[in-house]
Amino acid sequence: MTVAAANLSARSHVWATALTLAGQPDLRRSLVAELAAYLNQPEAPVEARCRIAATELAAAWQESAPTQPAAINAFYRQADTYLYDLTWWHALGHDNSVLAQVEALELALTHHARTALDFGSGIGSLGLLLAQHGLHVTLADLNPQLNAYARWRFAQRGLAANILDLPPGALELPAQAFDFISAVDVLEHLPNPAATLTALAKALRPGGTLYIHLPGAPDLAHPMHLWHQPAVLLRHLGRAGLWLEGANTRLGQQGASSTLVLRRGTGPRYELNVGLELRPDAAGGVLLSRHPLVALRLNPPAFDLLASLKGAATALELVAESRTLSLNAATNFLDSLAQRRLLLRHMPSPSVWPTVSIIVPAHGRPAATRACVESLLALEYPGEPPEILVVDDASEPPLAPALAGLPVRMLRLAVNSGQSVARNHAAAEAKGDVLAFIDNDCVAAADWLTMLVAALDEPGVELAGGRVVAPPPTGPVAAFEAVRSPLDMGAVSGAVGPDEPLSYMPSCNLLVRRGLLLRLGGFDPAMQLGEDVDLIWRALQAGAQARYVATSTVVHHHRVQLGALLRRRADYASSEADLQRRHPTSQRTLVLPQVTLLLLAALVSAKKAWPLSLAFGATALGRLGIEIGAKRRDLSKNGVTLPPQDVGGAVLQAHRAALYHLGANVTRYYSLPLLAIGLRWPASLPALAILLLTPPIIDYYRLQPRLALPHFIGLYWLELTAYQLGVWGGCWQRRTFRPLWPKLRWGR
Repeated sequence: MTVAAANLSARSHVWATALTLAGQPDLRRSLVAELAAYLNQPEAPVEARCRIAATELAAAWQESAPTQPAAINAFYRQADTYLYDLTWWHALGHDNSVLAQVEALELALTHHARTALDFGSGIGSLGLLLAQHGLHVTLADLNPQLNAYARWRFAQRGLAANILDLPPGALELPAQAFDFISAVDVLEHLPNPAATLTALAKALRPGGTLYIHLPGAPDLAHPMHLWHQPAVLLRHLGRAGLWLEGANTRLGQQGASSTLVLRRGTGPRYELNVGLELRPDAAGGVLLSRHPLVALRLNPPAFDLLASLKGAATALELVAESRTLSLNAATNFLDSLAQRRLLLRHMPSPSVWPTVSIIVPAHGRPAATRACVESLLALEYPGEPPEILVVDDASEPPLAPALAGLPVRMLRLAVNSGQSVARNHAAAEAKGDVLAFIDNDCVAAADWLTMLVAALDEPGVELAGGRVVAPPPTGPVAAFEAVRSPLDMGAVSGAVGPDEPLSYMPSCNLLVRRGLLLRLGGFDPAMQLGEDVDLIWRALQAGAQARYVATSTVVHHHRVQLGALLRRRADYASSEADLQRRHPTSQRTLVLPQVTLLLLAALVSAKKAWPLSLAFGATALGRLGIEIGAKRRDLSKNGVTLPPQDVGGAVLQAHRAALYHLGANVTRYYSLPLLAIGLRWPASLPALAILLLTPPIIDYYRLQPRLALPHFIGLYWLELTAYQLGVWGGCWQRRTFRPLWPKLRWGR
């Protein structure tokens, strides 16, 4: 089954489950029986009229041939045939296009909507769907007969809805009243869609979402469709105060259809990432990256669009300036470059800031706990002041006296149960829509919470984490930990996932939507280590998205004693076996760079098999030459000419990175047995030394720690030796070798 077919099947199930009444055999029988009960008529004639209602409507429209807005409105207000036609459509009697309403539900949930308006609600099926998923629903339709039936259907199910009988004249809706508005197969019926779009935009709260579904082509069976192109609406977005989040055109049983996802506000701003340059030419131009060395050929409209990026700009601003690309094409193009990290995409700040509960699990460290809480009380959060919950995990003496006078909620566990239990206990007591986790040996920056909550405003993102930095170092171990802490995920923000540069985030700087945490069952209380990795991987498997925000920082007071640092590294490493047992698809990938391995083989065989060594070396150099030549030809095809030394330097830099990653993997997992082999086979020691020295030397000059190079290399080796022993210990405990047996992949 294809992905599209699977999605269609899943949506059909959701639709049928929501609308089929108890005791009815299927969706069609249920909807017909429901209408028959409302009309107090037998089912057979009701079904017979449902089957021909679309033909009746088309004939009635052609007979009356309304052209003026008043006549069109009158047609829709008086036509009782819509009761039958919509019932049959919702029973999937015509086609499956009605399942766009399930897509509307998915979008409302993804955008965390609470209040929803179904504009052109008909017989209220989408409203029922939304209400069953906890949204406060308003229905609005021009036809009073449809509204009356929708009101009856809600009452039959014991559900509440506000129902608006739309006037036949100017459209008036409550201002800024809804998080989400749907208009499924409605706007194409209206003679003035631009005015309706503006009215719907005003009814949205700032940041709210408008979902529109339209037929994409004329249909003889529906002559009342007055227009079909989404561009009719997109031309008016700026005046309506909306921006285009996404658009899609798909083929279905009744031909093409289009969906638009619009948001109220200014929209994201785009800018070129660092290290990129635009080179114009007669065919348009090239977007050039030197590290890695990549040239992307752009046609004239695309090049002009990027060339107009002076700093950061929205898609609407760029389209207005370039006038060569449609808004839909420009948005898709910009978002595709952002996914490839060629552009930076800055989301606007949330218009509505959610309520937040900050959870601090604490065991001991009273002074550090107070400093942590004081930093939380000083947060600059635009929304309601966050609730702060401190969970005293059976500290002796209790932590309450240390926090005396601070406006926090204290929770105390009778038995020391670990951070997972403490966090879960507080989550069950928390009142906020968002849960923020920080450890009691951390101090939050003033904008920590604001930065992370803003990341959650992106649709689908339900977890966000920030950077964990160190205080100014006071000694060599602290200086090493300041640049090599496993809690520090680095300075580059981005998506988190198994195929991303970051696959997890630490729980000492983590935000999770409360609903997601409860659906997942919280942190696993059986895990004393790796519980944050496990939670994030379970969330990703459940369909949530996660973002890392490097600008959202907390200061973590790291261990400054060598023994404590090494024990903690071994503890972290011991969790790998448990994590890979729980998440088999998370198996580590080890890339085997062919040129690097050939050069190392040449070094190993140099003494005792020099002809073989020459063959290895010549093969490696030959492959390098071929790669440089191929890279120059690829650049030339895109109209880019660079000096040979520049191309060669970029290729060598890529191979240096490959050597770094190979050496880091070897040092972390296999250095001790390889050293033992080296002592028995001394010829291998030079190659092994390169593998073991390259990562710490590169890291030393990249990270600029405040200690001498020999000290840094020594601490690096000690750290990874402790990690290696921890991995082996975890493997022994769990009776598995999975952490030591990665997926192998050949590289250049």
